Amino acid sequence: MDNLIIFLALFIIVYSFYYLFVVLNKKMLEKMKTGKELTFLKNNYKLDYKKINIKSLVNVVALSNSFILAFTTTLVCLLNDWIKNFYLWLLACLLMSLLLNMYACLSRLSIPTNHVSSTVLILNSHTS
Repeated sequence: MDNLIIFLALFIIVYSFYYLFVVLNKKMLEKMKTGKELTFLKNNYKLDYKKINIKSLVNVVALSNSFILAFTTTLVCLLNDWIKNFYLWLLACLLMSLLLNMYACLSRLSIPTNHVSSTVLILNSHTS
């Protein structure tokens, strides 16, 4: 139960900082277009910023980054025994795998398809 509280507290703290300093800040929102996360999505999945609401996309990236950080920290707290600490390299590999999979899922949610019925509604709305 303590680990769940640690996870939720870290998730909320990291997301709230990310939301306040990146999502709500217009300068940082523009800088995120050239950031590593969105560059990865743009290059690998042909992301078009004109078709996607960038604020919604950055918000989802903030959620996924907060999840990754809280999940990894919770796992490290579980590995408090010195004998198990040599498994931390495995945790780092898990983190990288989780990171790439989260961005792959993000790209599938954010890139509209040719069929109207299968277009994902989460991130393809424009702000007027």
